[in-house]
Amino acid sequence: MEEILKQLLQGQEEIKKTLQQHTETLQQHTEILQQHTEILQQHTEILQQHTETLQQHSKQLDYLEQRMIKIENRLDNELLPKINVLFDAFELRGDEIAKLQKHLDERLDIIALDVNYLLGKTARQETAIMELRRAK
Repeated sequence: MEEILKQLLQGQEEIKKTLQQHTETLQQHTEILQQHTEILQQHTEILQQHTETLQQHSKQLDYLEQRMIKIENRLDNELLPKINVLFDAFELRGDEIAKLQKHLDERLDIIALDVNYLLGKTARQETAIMELRRAK
């Protein structure tokens, strides 16, 4: 019986040692879990900060998009018609200048013909005057 009691006592001692080992392992795992929980909390805070930053950027993008739409509308409604009018006026001026240049070229041609006629007539008259002087 003593033998059985010794074996039981040894079995209990081994169970006690195993329980202590498991308790230590559990404590180590608990510490690791606590460290991981702290890391997760830090990451959660970082994610919250990033979320806030993203929300701010989203608001800024919304504002910029509204401004861009206003600018596009102003461009379409105010500036483009004015630019088109300026181009039309430029084209009209170009046509008027081309017509004026054509008219001036025609006038210069007529003047050149008149000058040539007058030069020829003057030359004939000078020849006639010289002949009259010789004849005298």
